[in-house]
Amino acid sequence: MRITNENLRKRRGRVWKAAGATLAIGAALYSVSAEALPTFARQTGWSCATCHTSYPQLTPMGRMFKLLGYTTYNVQRQQKVEAKLGKSVGLLLMRLSQFSVFVQGAYTNVNGAPVNSRSNTVKFPEQLSLFYSGEITPHIGTFMHITYNGTSGGMAFDDSSIVWSHPWSVGSNKMLITAVDVNNTPSQTDIYNTSPDWVAPFYNPDATPGGPSTFIQQAAGAGLPLVGVGTYEAYLFGPNKANWIYFEADAYAAGYGTGSNPNAGYIPGPTPPTDSQTDSPTYNGTGPYGTGPLAGAGNFPYGAGRLSGVAPYVRLAYQHDWGNWNWEVGTFGMWSRVYDAPGDIKTGQTDRFADYDLDTQLQWLDIANNNNLTVHASWIHEDQTFAPGTALSSASSGHLNSLNVNAEYWYHDHYGAEAGYQNVWGSANPGLYGTGSMISANGSPDTTDEWVEASYLPWWNTRFAIRYTIFNKYQGLGGNSPVGTYDASAFNTLQLLAWLAF
Repeated sequence: MRITNENLRKRRGRVWKAAGATLAIGAALYSVSAEALPTFARQTGWSCATCHTSYPQLTPMGRMFKLLGYTTYNVQRQQKVEAKLGKSVGLLLMRLSQFSVFVQGAYTNVNGAPVNSRSNTVKFPEQLSLFYSGEITPHIGTFMHITYNGTSGGMAFDDSSIVWSHPWSVGSNKMLITAVDVNNTPSQTDIYNTSPDWVAPFYNPDATPGGPSTFIQQAAGAGLPLVGVGTYEAYLFGPNKANWIYFEADAYAAGYGTGSNPNAGYIPGPTPPTDSQTDSPTYNGTGPYGTGPLAGAGNFPYGAGRLSGVAPYVRLAYQHDWGNWNWEVGTFGMWSRVYDAPGDIKTGQTDRFADYDLDTQLQWLDIANNNNLTVHASWIHEDQTFAPGTALSSASSGHLNSLNVNAEYWYHDHYGAEAGYQNVWGSANPGLYGTGSMISANGSPDTTDEWVEASYLPWWNTRFAIRYTIFNKYQGLGGNSPVGTYDASAFNTLQLLAWLAF
């Protein structure tokens, strides 16, 4: 059959019939007062306020856009080119740039602890990110993210994905979206801001102190060299498609050739660290796994061995919409094996890490006045099993928990107030989390903090923020139980952030 422009339009019309009504209604309802996040804003002709309460936090429209593989558009394409050689060759390209640039600058002041030699200075750029995002062909879209880090001076892939997505009409007030994706970060394709790759606080400069993290949290932002292939499905049903069921399943393997995010902490190994690594806030001091003052402070706490075999990841979530409100509750699990060997090595015995999650999100959108409120809560539990004779752990098994509760309110899409509570607790393990002059002697991972943030968006592609974090406990170190000359309050942190997208 000869494929003409008219045939193509008819085919695409049938495909988008189910999704189009939802998207058109949503586009009419949401604010169109500003332009930001250039790639998607140019492609759709929508304001960023259509899909975000603030980047990267999504509205229901933003979730729909992401589910459809970033392929919704409202601009003229390049004309189709046909070769008269017995076959038709179609070329469908956007008449706009698919590139965007994010620039982030920051000033970080840590109260008393000498986190690193650069922690109390202005860093510009703190990060510089290049995106190639949006529709590639009908049903295929991409979110490719490369980041330059101002501390390490390196560039690497950040959280990225390529998605094939297709909407299907399955009856009145029903829609099924199916997708196949390739990505480098567990939860990168997730549509809720309770998953590790998209959880608040959304901007963390390099010098930000923090406690140990679970395996899946360390993988966020391509912090570990992984590559995954999987699928997700979304089923919308009920009056006005008010009920959503989201399911995702991926399989991850060691991602040779993908690199890792330069924002990830220094992974200790037998090779002596460079000056830039010792300046990193996550440098572990001496020893193959780190016994220095910041052992476990945001670093990869599982040794430096690569992932062994395939790590499955499964996600299930339910969303209900009513009036100006929407509510989500979900769960996920990931089961990983890591070689118990220093350095970038795939050999020897393996350690096992099983991560389980419960999460929820409640969102209110005042469309008439451009006000919104979003509350998140997530709890991740990790079971740890270490290989016999491991040099990594002081115990054969253990566990780690991470609780994150936060809320964000935006007034007229310009003024934001955010606050959050984070709690990490689990089995004491000096071999895994280290000991030293600034953390507890028994290797406790227990860390608790509260943070508050005020933000101002003069335009949707420009953001200024100030954040203060108070630590009540830092790796077992309390406010009244100092080790050496430091207590938990020494890690209290003031941050000034500036972000620009174009």
